[in-house]
Amino acid sequence: MAQLKEAKPVWVTGAGGFIGLHLSRFLAGVGHHVLGFGRSEAPGFAAATGGAFFSGGVTARTMDAALASHGRPAAVYHLAGGATVGQSIADPLKDFEQSVVSAACVLDFLRRHAPDASVVLASSAAVYGGGHFGPIRVDAALDPYSPYGYHKRMVEELGRSYCAAYGQLVSVARLFSVYGEGLRKQLLWDLCGMLAAGETDIVLGGTGTEMRDWHHVSDVVRLIHRILPAGEPRFTVYNGGAGAPASVSTISRMVLEAWGGNHRLSFSGKSRRGDPVNLISDPSGVPEGLQLQVPLSRGIAGYVDWYRAEILAEPVGHLRRSAP
Repeated sequence: MAQLKEAKPVWVTGAGGFIGLHLSRFLAGVGHHVLGFGRSEAPGFAAATGGAFFSGGVTARTMDAALASHGRPAAVYHLAGGATVGQSIADPLKDFEQSVVSAACVLDFLRRHAPDASVVLASSAAVYGGGHFGPIRVDAALDPYSPYGYHKRMVEELGRSYCAAYGQLVSVARLFSVYGEGLRKQLLWDLCGMLAAGETDIVLGGTGTEMRDWHHVSDVVRLIHRILPAGEPRFTVYNGGAGAPASVSTISRMVLEAWGGNHRLSFSGKSRRGDPVNLISDPSGVPEGLQLQVPLSRGIAGYVDWYRAEILAEPVGHLRRSAP
């Protein structure tokens, strides 16, 4: 990892989002002055990090303001972008603007104003597409079939081109299924919402046999921090998965167990367009010391505790926990 000069700030785009806020807190905790960027206000950012937040998205205006008030960044973690496969299918142009255009804005701003800044770009396992039935190596062919996946591949190619043409130091983290406290979308959020509503017959989409590589957000931010490039200009891609796959059915039953009560779980058999059957990371090539630290049983139970304490405002002491 690059040794950052203490006087220079570190930028996190998408800092008001799930991973971005966790990363910002982590960076502040290891001594960095963190500046966050996001589309809307993030009231808790300053208290959580001690840094400043610039709302209005990743634009020339917001980056100019950060540059003028805090100086050039030593590093940029670009996490801003489209949110989900489903949203990209519903509005592909918006997803393109949020993912590809924002990455181009960041890279070109750095080219002109902070060419020595190291960059980490957040990508997604969606760039691999479907047709994979085991762990996916980072050098596997890319074959996305959703706008979300195509746009993430474009973001990667932008990073590669700026590294080759201008010598920018760029790393890419292809993230798999990131989960943890604060996640307000996708399977865990939807399932807890059903349970909170008192549903006892839980019906989910798909078959339940779909395999995903579940990676707790605390482990993910350690990875993102560690792969910040240093030294000679280079472009490096890392799989941001744990190599710890579990089926959607298994994860769902873990949530039900952590929640407590009697529930019936079934699957409709209808899959959402653009969702691969299997996305499992081959984590070889990830730096030493970044092995999975939060096992699924503890991570899922922690998420249920967070949901009930923060969303339902129930005392944590009243919650049932699965085994650690």
